[in-house]
Amino acid sequence: MTEDSAIESARGVWPEAEGFEPVRGGWTFRVGGYAWITDSGRVAADPEGLRSHARQRITTN
Repeated sequence: MTEDSAIESARGVWPEAEGFEPVRGGWTFRVGGYAWITDSGRVAADPEGLRSHARQRITTN
């Protein structure tokens, strides 16, 4: 997934999403906490406390 498509998809759920960083299997981003989007387009419903937690969630989703 490209950064542009990750931003567009994530902002469909989280309009305030910013600070996107690529990780294996997707992207993480800030939304008051940290959330994630997988390469297949699945977006986190709830933010995590740390970016590392969001990275871990990508591999389980």
